[in-house]
Amino acid sequence: MRDFDIILVGGGLANGLIADRLTSQRPDLRMLIIEARPTLGGDHTWSYHETDVTAEQDLWLRSIGKSAWSSQEVRFPSYSRPISTGYRTIVSSDLHNRLVSNERLNLCLDTKVKDVSPTAIVLQGGQTLTSDCIIDGRGLVSAPGVSIGYQKFYGLECELSAPHGLAAPILMDTTVDQIDGYRFMYSLPYSPTKLLIEDTYYSDTPLLDTNAIEQRVRAYASLKGWDIASVDREEKGVLPVVLDGQLEMVWPRDQTMPRSGMRAGLFHQTTGYSLPFAVQTADRLSAMQVMESKAAAAFLRAESQAAWDKQSFFRLLNRFLFLAAQGGERRRIFERFYRLQRPLIERFYAANLKTADKARIIFGRPPVALHKAVAAIPPGAAASRANGIAAPNP
Repeated sequence: MRDFDIILVGGGLANGLIADRLTSQRPDLRMLIIEARPTLGGDHTWSYHETDVTAEQDLWLRSIGKSAWSSQEVRFPSYSRPISTGYRTIVSSDLHNRLVSNERLNLCLDTKVKDVSPTAIVLQGGQTLTSDCIIDGRGLVSAPGVSIGYQKFYGLECELSAPHGLAAPILMDTTVDQIDGYRFMYSLPYSPTKLLIEDTYYSDTPLLDTNAIEQRVRAYASLKGWDIASVDREEKGVLPVVLDGQLEMVWPRDQTMPRSGMRAGLFHQTTGYSLPFAVQTADRLSAMQVMESKAAAAFLRAESQAAWDKQSFFRLLNRFLFLAAQGGERRRIFERFYRLQRPLIERFYAANLKTADKARIIFGRPPVALHKAVAAIPPGAAASRANGIAAPNP
């Protein structure tokens, strides 16, 4: 008899949502999460638009994360715009608390894995655990040949000495100096005096000078009249923005170990966000009748391939942004995009664009003229700067 029906290697977002969904939908399964750190979920803020998921999925997620707003806002030098699309956030502690309180779930924290196969894992101490289904969700791995840019960020979750006055998140405040590519500030108002202030860059490099960026965050807060009384935590990260490449480079076909989340290439290739993909995968996986590694690998590989194929237009947009746009043109690209109709913006973030949406984004009066963009991106240009997906930890 196997030790468990399912073993999830890695306790991040993707495997955490799989565990939460399966213990709800399939309480008969004996399930284990193994996580190398003392807590689950790392140290992250995962956000999504209400329209990125189904109404039922939104209710499920809101039972995990408590931060929800009915609208959001963007700010550019020429205009500001409220957008009446709901916005939600789950932080790592939300996911951790949800999973540790789940009596149907077995946890093995602060435990490193030495070896993984489709039917067994070997822990660092030598113990072997067996299962019919093992899913590897330990985050990004190297993917040579994939051409990428970066979305990188550093932020402070602060308690202010007085109310900040924000009623909704500011997704992009681009009225700041444009440094290191396309730069914007991101603010989430958790309470009248609690605020996440994050400095974000669409950059050609993954380098993150946290000391310099922290000073910029504090200067931005001062400019807004927000007096920081204390800092509860800091957050930083680097997400891939895929310009070109194939899923085969991320998940080779000869590797039959089931994968989830970022490790499977399941993320939005312009924003780098993975939550909507993780939700959909967990939902669909819970409907599988046979829980064993071969079937799970086939299912997860098909999910990843479908998501990768569906995002070819996003990779084209990314090449425009990183290879054709110069100087302030990157900001003007987003400035024009956010003037488009709200349903199109919602479909963009849900990675579910219609043919007409794509035409509307590309044609008209884009900041980078189409003929100039095409000339700036000759065949093989993205491949020539291929740097390979990795998981930098600055």
